[in-house]
Amino acid sequence: MRYRIAAAAVAAYGVVLFVTGNLGWQHIALPVFIWACLAKREEPRGFLKDWYPMLAFWLFYDSMRAWGWMLYPRVAVEQPFRWEEALFLSPGGDIWPFYFARWTAASGSALAARLLQPGCSLVYLSYVFAVPVIMIVLWLRRSRILFRRMLLAFTVLNFLGLAIYVIYPAAPPWWVYENGFEQPTVEHSKPSEFKTGSTLSTLFQYSANRFGALPSLHGAHPFLLTLVLALHGARYRWIWTAGSYAALMWFSCVFLNQHYIVDLLAGAALTPFAVEFARLKNG
Repeated sequence: MRYRIAAAAVAAYGVVLFVTGNLGWQHIALPVFIWACLAKREEPRGFLKDWYPMLAFWLFYDSMRAWGWMLYPRVAVEQPFRWEEALFLSPGGDIWPFYFARWTAASGSALAARLLQPGCSLVYLSYVFAVPVIMIVLWLRRSRILFRRMLLAFTVLNFLGLAIYVIYPAAPPWWVYENGFEQPTVEHSKPSEFKTGSTLSTLFQYSANRFGALPSLHGAHPFLLTLVLALHGARYRWIWTAGSYAALMWFSCVFLNQHYIVDLLAGAALTPFAVEFARLKNG
């Protein structure tokens, strides 16, 4: 019965997305969820049983595309910038995200800029699939303990981040860079490059939450991955690879003007709570 209820709930969510004009190609997974709930074979239901914490988070986060606009009047615009300004200034007196944005604009034709911009964009966008792919590999290889530790830790981290997004929605640095301390509205909430095929336009095309910069889950996810692998006793090369990926992600977030350094530190500060929960629940 609970699988049928879950299937009905997912179907109803799909209808709401369609009616509100928010149904996109990324929701192709919804019919798969419904099929898995109603299938008579045990394998699809086994997948749902193993992955339901992550699936529940994704559905709840994705629902923000239908109601996230209600948070716009209380998005924190100036305060995160002031924190960054007080703690992390570049040699030129700018905060680092603005420093890199201006450097990129001034050095657009230079080789370093032409390499860094697409490279950082690739690292930044890898957030969408990197950790899920790793977890799928662990699940397929039946590395049950490590899979469960990662699943629980990432689920707790994600829900903590989501709760903060709702309680304290925060503007990313690119918003202040383009608009000053202006409050976002439904009519004005997109970057100026939205229609140019830029990284920002790609992110905004599919993002369910436009003003959830603090904490940065982009920075927290690879950091948590590194921490879980280290505590699990994984091979050194995998820990080193995950740590290098985390460092690249942090740099990319700042270089692309997507996150303040304080956003990244806030995300990292949440990871011990997620790891400890996973340890208590899974040993």
